[in-house]
Amino acid sequence: MGEYFSQLPSHIKTHVREITKSSGLPEGEESLELISRAWLEKKSMFEDQIRSLHMEEVETLESDDSRGSLMLTYSGSLLSMGTLIGENRSVEYASIGLRKDVPSSLQKQNARPVGNIRVNQPVQFESGPIKQSSPPFKIAVCRRDVSPEEQEKRIREATIFLTNGFVMINRTYISPDERMPDQFNMKTIVSYIAAKNDISQKFARQILDDYLQMIEAGVLLGAHVPVGKIGKLFLRKKAAQRARLVRNPLTGEEMTVKAKPEACVPKFTFSKSLREKAWQVKFEND
Repeated sequence: MGEYFSQLPSHIKTHVREITKSSGLPEGEESLELISRAWLEKKSMFEDQIRSLHMEEVETLESDDSRGSLMLTYSGSLLSMGTLIGENRSVEYASIGLRKDVPSSLQKQNARPVGNIRVNQPVQFESGPIKQSSPPFKIAVCRRDVSPEEQEKRIREATIFLTNGFVMINRTYISPDERMPDQFNMKTIVSYIAAKNDISQKFARQILDDYLQMIEAGVLLGAHVPVGKIGKLFLRKKAAQRARLVRNPLTGEEMTVKAKPEACVPKFTFSKSLREKAWQVKFEND
């Protein structure tokens, strides 16, 4: 029995074996160890997050309990639910990312769980993004003295952190898409898009060229042009700069900096989504 698999709680081991079968990874103990290690790292990340938010672990979340909650499931997926509003809650489900038989992420503003939610029992929904999730291994809820608005904020922030963290863990143990280019230049990007969409490289290049030309035209016309989920490109007016003297820090000699007229300069603002993902990137040691 492998080092990481042996550390799993006994009732999780059977579930992890099933996940391994549907993960697309090669059969065998090595794949089982990879998924077991990923599951343990997710468990540790989940526990650290709920501790930092002073959330309470419960065995049962009653159907009329209005508190927001976070759940780590048997499969290593994240299930987050907002505060109870009427009979519904906002629900977000982020799957383990290894399984091929479930969606990677689903979100629903108005979902209705069936009855009480209990540890070790599948969660069922009358409406929402999923009909049933794997059983929760842990259920964490906000304290009762926390306002609904603050609960929503904490659940949202925790969901962002854990979802991105879980994605990072998955990337550590899953082989990347073999078609993904090693270098990101126009040639390799065109080749990748062409292969992914079963089109010719010439057609893929034409689409990309047209797309980039449209972005450039929009920017030069003064528009704030969105570049997918990355951010927005736009022009900003830069005030004129007068001629001035500066001192060379190496020689102490005075130097004249030329005057510059008023001009437009291109600027780029990155999206909140990309900035949040960037925060989760770990740099490898040189």
